[in-house]
Amino acid sequence: MSNELRGTGPRGTGDPDVMAPGPLRTDVVVVGAGLTGVTTAALLADAGVDVVVLDARDVRATTTAASTGKLSVLQGTRLARVARHGDEVLRSYLAANLAGLDWLRRALSEVDVPVEDRDDLTVATTPEQVSDVDAVLLACARQELGARWDEDPPFPGRTFGAVRLPGQGQTDPLRMLAALRSRLRARGVALHDGVQVRQVRRHRSGVALRTTRGTVQADRVVLATGTPPGRLGGLFLRLEAGRSLLTTWQVPDPAALPPGFGDTMSITAGAPVRSLRMAGGLLMVGGEGYPVGREREPSRRLAALDEWTRDQLPVGDPVHAWAAQDYTTDTGLPFVGPAVPGDERVLVATGYAKWGLTNAAAAGLALAGRILDEPVEWAPHLEPWARPPAPTTHAAATFGEQAGGWACATTRPTGQRDGARQVSRVCPHLGGVVRWNDQEESWDCPVHGSRFAADGALLEGPATEGLSPR
Repeated sequence: MSNELRGTGPRGTGDPDVMAPGPLRTDVVVVGAGLTGVTTAALLADAGVDVVVLDARDVRATTTAASTGKLSVLQGTRLARVARHGDEVLRSYLAANLAGLDWLRRALSEVDVPVEDRDDLTVATTPEQVSDVDAVLLACARQELGARWDEDPPFPGRTFGAVRLPGQGQTDPLRMLAALRSRLRARGVALHDGVQVRQVRRHRSGVALRTTRGTVQADRVVLATGTPPGRLGGLFLRLEAGRSLLTTWQVPDPAALPPGFGDTMSITAGAPVRSLRMAGGLLMVGGEGYPVGREREPSRRLAALDEWTRDQLPVGDPVHAWAAQDYTTDTGLPFVGPAVPGDERVLVATGYAKWGLTNAAAAGLALAGRILDEPVEWAPHLEPWARPPAPTTHAAATFGEQAGGWACATTRPTGQRDGARQVSRVCPHLGGVVRWNDQEESWDCPVHGSRFAADGALLEGPATEGLSPR
């Protein structure tokens, strides 16, 4: 099989195996085949747009597949934080997520992927968290969302009340994404895994993407990659990359769980963050998040999560453990829209702050509406440049990490692990110095969140190249 990219062939043939001469040409290229990219591509294809989807890895490596699988608009304490921008912004954010939830329920029904109805809980586990939970309840009341106070929530250990929002759902995120991708391919959309984008260049007639498997030219590009590759628009300066740990456990006696636990999914309102739900007969536990590359020993985080789970819940043996990467913006709102102000050729979607399923579907609706000139009314509030960049403590911490990293690099400029080749510890994105992640066996950049395998191969982040050999 050729290693060159193939598109949908001459327009109208629908044959993904026909390769046009020269660079691949399409109307829209979507980079990133997680839920955002797949939703956007499906909506565009339904409208007759010629679209090609590229992904650097495969379905299992996406942030979507690594998520908790919660379909919720409650989202811990996020609504209270969004409410600080005012009622109009909160209303738009909720409208976006409700639209995303509705689209997902309909789409998953069409591909026979079940969505289990669950009440979602935001739980106070300390007296100090009660005010945060009250703020969430107030935000819900202002928007007539239908949340209510739960004095005795089904959550392990001592609690101090919770916000309960009925009518939410949960699903198997990997099964969901695989089914949506299969449906996309069945519609004749070319979806190429294993293609990394090295450069995005804007020109008068559109965009050109230099990839590891050739050049792609399009009128527009949608970057649904968590963080835009390279330095485009400088958005990487406005994003903070975070890793979160997730585990699954056997539960020998489900009846020993708190009464009503199986009918809910829940998350704590503050530290230590714990996210819980039952999934396919297993207990899923998430938490212990940390900024990428800034945790000295991530394995200790996993040990802490395991210890808490064994102490608080009637679990048997652990089954799986993994981590997911998410991004938070400097405004606390998703970025969905032009990467560069006023330039409609390059669109981005990122900054879901660990609530990527309903936000991802909403982003797909907004991006497709923008491209099809059928805008949705809530989308303007989510544009990257709808409000000026906000100063955060993250910026100062980033500078400190970069300076400290270079001081370290003068004495230890290279790294080598487990027989892998010796590699430079300098991140090719903007010169940060990577740190070894002992839990995931990767080199992680503490500056802008790029990650690399032990041999230097690029895993994710704004970097577009791997670590160089010594």
